Amino acid sequence: NRVPLKSGGSIVIDTTEALISIDVNSGKATRESNLEQTAFRTNMEGAAEIARQMRLRDLAGLIVIDFIDMRDRKHQKEVLKELKENLKRDRARIEMTGLSKFSLVEISRQRIAPPIQHTKYQVCIACKGRGIIISPEASALSFFRKIWYEVSKGNVARVNGAFSPQVASYLLNNKRQELLNLEEQYHLSIYINTDPS
Repeated sequence: NRVPLKSGGSIVIDTTEALISIDVNSGKATRESNLEQTAFRTNMEGAAEIARQMRLRDLAGLIVIDFIDMRDRKHQKEVLKELKENLKRDRARIEMTGLSKFSLVEISRQRIAPPIQHTKYQVCIACKGRGIIISPEASALSFFRKIWYEVSKGNVARVNGAFSPQVASYLLNNKRQELLNLEEQYHLSIYINTDPS
């Protein structure tokens, strides 16, 4: 989701359910002593790259671009002009707002083809498409609560659990005493096994 720019800056593209946000960052592009000039140069590069990425990725729907703040009105107009010029190459239907006082530009773009993600990929079962998975600690605590809940109902003589090595390790190292307490209180055996799959 991060695309580097020649100047050392980058653009970051994040997709949410409601919209796509594109953030222009100066990053290492701080060589110029004048911050305004750095922001202008990075925004100009970013405007061209954003238009290119929108075509390449066939980004559609509401797109919000967050440019680096610039005070010079001339620079603001130049960046907007650069974005418009580069968007002319796009075959999709596009509507665009001007640059707001917070340096935001809203674009509505029509999709040209079905997203490649839908034809080539499926949603990850672990993260449900968010790009992040639950930590071993949080997962272990969730499983511990499930074990406690089920054994507290009664009529359980034995619990067998197969967990990823990290989750099993957390349970055995950080929840050992609580597991022993459950075994003693409910007169049962709890087995924690590892399964890399």
